[in-house]
Amino acid sequence: MVTAVLVSHDGARWLPDALAGLLGQERPVQYAVAADTGSADDSARLLTDALGDANVLHLARRTGFGQAVEEASRTAPLLTPEDLPYLKRPSGWDPVTRTWRDDAYDLPDLPHGEPVQWLWLLHDDCAPEPDALAQLLRVVDNELDLGRDDVAVVGPKLRGWYDRRQLLEVGVSIANSGRRWTGLDRREQDQGQHDHVRAVLSVSTAGMLIRRDVFEQLGGFDRRLPLMRDDVDLCWRAHTAGHRVLVAPDAVVRHAEAASRERRTVDCAGRTTASPHKVDKAGAVYTLLVNTRTAALPWVLLRLVLGTVLRTLAYLVGKVPGQAVDEIRGLLSTLLRPERIIAARRARGPARIDKDELRPLFPPPGATVRATVEQIAGNFSSGTDGDTASAGRHGGAVESGPGGDDAEFLEVEQFARLKRIARRPGPVLFLALLLISLAACRALLAGGALAGGALLPVPAGAGDLWSRYLDAWHPAGAGGSPSAPPYLAIVATFASILFGSTGLTVTVLLVCSVPLAGITAYFASRPLVTSRLLRAWAAIAYAFLPATTGALAGGRIGTAVLAVLLPLMARAGTAAGGLAGRTGARGSWRATWAYALLLTVTTAFTPIVWPIALLLGLGVLVLRRRDLVAHGPRFLAQLGTPLLLLAPWSLTLLPTGFFQEAGLEYGPSAASALDLLGAAPGGPGTVHGLMLIGIVLAALAALLRSERQLGIRTAWAVALTGLVFAVLSNKSAWAGPATLVYGIALLAAAALGADGARARVAEQSFGWRQPVAALIAFASAAGPLLVAAGWMIRGADGPLERRDAAQVPAFVAEDSSGGDQARTLILDSDSTARVRYTLVRGSGARMGDAELTAADGDNARLDKTVANLVAGSGADQADELGGFAVRYVLVHKGAPRDITRVLDATPGLARLSQQNGSALWRVDQEVGRAAIVPASGSGKAQPVSAGPVEIHTTIPAGSGSRVLRLADSADDGWTATLDGKPLTRTTVDGWAQGFRLPSGGGRLDVTYDTPIGHTAWLWAQGALAVVLVVLALPGRRRDVDDDLPEEQPLPVQATAGEGRRARRLRAQAEETAAEEQPGTPAWPEQPPAAVPHQQAYDTGVPATGPGQDWEGDLAAYGNAENAGYTEYGADPYRTATGYDQQQYQHDPYQTAPYDPYAYSGTADQMPYDPAAYQQGYDPAYDGRQGYDPDRQGYDPDQQGYDAGRQGYDPDRQGYDPAQHPHGTGSQRPDGSQQ
Repeated sequence: MVTAVLVSHDGARWLPDALAGLLGQERPVQYAVAADTGSADDSARLLTDALGDANVLHLARRTGFGQAVEEASRTAPLLTPEDLPYLKRPSGWDPVTRTWRDDAYDLPDLPHGEPVQWLWLLHDDCAPEPDALAQLLRVVDNELDLGRDDVAVVGPKLRGWYDRRQLLEVGVSIANSGRRWTGLDRREQDQGQHDHVRAVLSVSTAGMLIRRDVFEQLGGFDRRLPLMRDDVDLCWRAHTAGHRVLVAPDAVVRHAEAASRERRTVDCAGRTTASPHKVDKAGAVYTLLVNTRTAALPWVLLRLVLGTVLRTLAYLVGKVPGQAVDEIRGLLSTLLRPERIIAARRARGPARIDKDELRPLFPPPGATVRATVEQIAGNFSSGTDGDTASAGRHGGAVESGPGGDDAEFLEVEQFARLKRIARRPGPVLFLALLLISLAACRALLAGGALAGGALLPVPAGAGDLWSRYLDAWHPAGAGGSPSAPPYLAIVATFASILFGSTGLTVTVLLVCSVPLAGITAYFASRPLVTSRLLRAWAAIAYAFLPATTGALAGGRIGTAVLAVLLPLMARAGTAAGGLAGRTGARGSWRATWAYALLLTVTTAFTPIVWPIALLLGLGVLVLRRRDLVAHGPRFLAQLGTPLLLLAPWSLTLLPTGFFQEAGLEYGPSAASALDLLGAAPGGPGTVHGLMLIGIVLAALAALLRSERQLGIRTAWAVALTGLVFAVLSNKSAWAGPATLVYGIALLAAAALGADGARARVAEQSFGWRQPVAALIAFASAAGPLLVAAGWMIRGADGPLERRDAAQVPAFVAEDSSGGDQARTLILDSDSTARVRYTLVRGSGARMGDAELTAADGDNARLDKTVANLVAGSGADQADELGGFAVRYVLVHKGAPRDITRVLDATPGLARLSQQNGSALWRVDQEVGRAAIVPASGSGKAQPVSAGPVEIHTTIPAGSGSRVLRLADSADDGWTATLDGKPLTRTTVDGWAQGFRLPSGGGRLDVTYDTPIGHTAWLWAQGALAVVLVVLALPGRRRDVDDDLPEEQPLPVQATAGEGRRARRLRAQAEETAAEEQPGTPAWPEQPPAAVPHQQAYDTGVPATGPGQDWEGDLAAYGNAENAGYTEYGADPYRTATGYDQQQYQHDPYQTAPYDPYAYSGTADQMPYDPAAYQQGYDPAYDGRQGYDPDRQGYDPDQQGYDAGRQGYDPDRQGYDPAQHPHGTGSQRPDGSQQ
């Protein structure tokens, strides 16, 4: 006994198909009732016309789905065998043989026992297939045959409303994080892979079949779940009550998911319209907290909170702040009302089943994490695969296991895929550049640390890099508190991503800079030119620019990073300035923030790009001077963001510090004018400028092109700007960053000029243009290839090499790490006139120390000490060196012999060793970073145990006035206490930090207090960086209506005043399009699907008398509802067998028009006639179903069914099969879906 309950809420868009599916069931329902919750459209009228006014409830608009179902089921009568007499013992009269059957008298009064009451729940946006209810009941019957009577809920398989191949749900579960889990892939297509009956945690309420007694026993739906997750909660409670929930995949229901896809408002979850995301989140939290076992409740609560925080951050990064707010609101709206959770848990009571029985019904461990990763990848990726695009909006599915002709077809498709890969040179280009780079860097892939040239060895881990950037006091050289270079934070971030490996980070940034630069250039050139071959040439030429290879050889990590990011910055800057299109439209703010982010990163490594960007930005403002209101704020955001985010370090660059670069100062460029013209900055790893002169000629030739002059002139403006800065950098700094800007602008101009050049040259008569164009093309192509071949053969190593990271002998490094914290003075010189020195601690200087030492400025006392040391004054330098905690003096290989002879003759120094051309001396006295000295300045110093920065030790008592002297620069941040009493700060020798000590001893504590402003700015800087990254990243793709059909292109319309040639071309195009789709009929203009008549129950003996030829009528109406039941005990849900099996023509593509009444498939099918239902049933079927031939007329008065009230009258329905030759109107004549 099935009672259908349909709930409608503004569903007139889908309701006709939903009613057609309900009333057109092969196994009809016994009673149908509907509830309309204050719909503002024609939903109530459609329900009344189809079911009758007495069977439609009109409820308030804020009524939830569960409450509407409860009200409707309360009004629906409990039908008994007295109301449905066909359930009783059938009559003995056989209307077919016109004889009496005595075996009918041996049956009990109720052959099938007491009927089971079922509720079939339907939404207004779901349309069941004609056999959906029969398949649901078939599963129940099969379970009863197996002796299992505990099935309480059965659900169908849900497919998409428009895309009927797409699977939506085949059972549903819930994860500990609250995620609704279906176990399906995104847009998974139905190929029967889930067609097996199985137990699930829950099924959707769209098509749910539930026993009425169980529904009432459970108390119906929870009133706290007005719309979403009510299905999971109800089925979870059914499980805990000892019942089972099954899914019947043969029962198919199409579902539009109108609420979750935001196709209609959700106004049943509060006083105002609510977001579906917020309602779903609140329902998930509530369902988990009220149904989870008490032992697992803390873990589930923790997962909910952490998952909500992570999803909120993900939504913010994806630029969906509304959903981020919904996450928080949904969680708090449930957690802040604990009394509801406690009351609901008490109402549910203890579970009747063991926890192990429910565990398989939940998602497996790690499944939600994997699904989240796939979802993130799908949100931020652009599906460009040709196969997916050709399969339609939802993609296609691929079957496995082809055989025969299918295997041959698949083999052809595989070769086609190889051809498509060959036509997309992006991955192949990166692989080729990577192999060339690895071959050229063969000497840099051994063990050891990358160092040499401008690169200092990196610290051991990412934490050390973070400390160098975040600490307020830097113990480099004589110590100081300057602002750390911000590129340290960027390298530390990259190292943290690579599991804290700083060595791998530097290797990737340097060794892989050439292939990364090539692939970013190839990607960034996509809006520039359409030819992939031309883009590949430009990418190869850019990857092997002399500045890129020279940066790798010289260890210039700043220029290497600029080479990778410069193409992306050029593309973002073009889009931000509105130069990407030809209409002069404003640039997007997302492109503006992306350009600002890239400019900030590159400025941190190579500050010279900022003044170049400043001049180019001013040029864009001049070009867009008519719209300064829009472009002015963008210009300020682009140029102001790097200065703000990199402050206070960026302020130290003004006015002339922009020519410096990350790392050591490794000598300026010495390039000639011809080298600079050919984008060669000079130095190790570079080639002569003539090698790339072909690119310059190609860029000059582009000026002769009449089209795209704006792009070509813009590229030349950028090239000239870069060339000017390259000339200014030459002789004083390295011109590599400026020549990179110059080179990429030349390549852009050359690519714009070469785009379509072959066709333009071919149109001209043969003359001087063709040979000149061929020579320029040859020079442009051969130059980069020769540079790549020479670089690969010669090798990329130069000053950069793999070696031990320690700059001092191992025993010196070990001695320097003790409690004395002694230092080493390293001397390096190529002449006696100029000596370079470095004061290092431990094993030597590391990345960032050069900038920190230079920012501290020159120490006049140390300069004088070193000058006296190498001048050979003959004085004892031990005291002076001891004041800087210098215990060892190391002279590197290559220094003049005069320096070693002077050091050998200097009192207080003793030579220890000489190895690999380097000599080492030791100071003949005790030294330490901290020492107690007499206040008078004369006397022996007493070393004190100290750490790299802080000091925590015990000092003995002494006589007289004493001073604690630190070999660190004086600073206001130093504080010291002795037994908790603060010490007076003083300055020793005019530069060192000191503290006055009393005569007594005690516990000494020396610390450096980080200024509160430094800490606050670091937090603000991190927050600004996160905001900038979020603004720069592309937003999350939201496919709300991904089930909608593809929009058809509009036909070409004739424009006013178009000529004859234009009309002729348009007509030819229309004819070609018509030939490509032969035989495709035009889509008919169809009204909404009409509601068919429910099959009549009064199919008893007609009034014409027993002399009628029943066999002829049965043959003519061979597929009537009961004509196939030839014996008692037949399956009541089996497909009728009254039709001719041989006459059925298989149509796998459903090209024939759908006719819901043409079940027999014969060509001479009789038209639908309501009177045709006035036929008798087979007595055998009567015995099974309990039909009495004497009472086959089905008296409506006894059943409570009034044709006038129910609305089944054909005159009122207005349904005419002739008006709807395609069934419900959801299919077209060619079988495609509407």
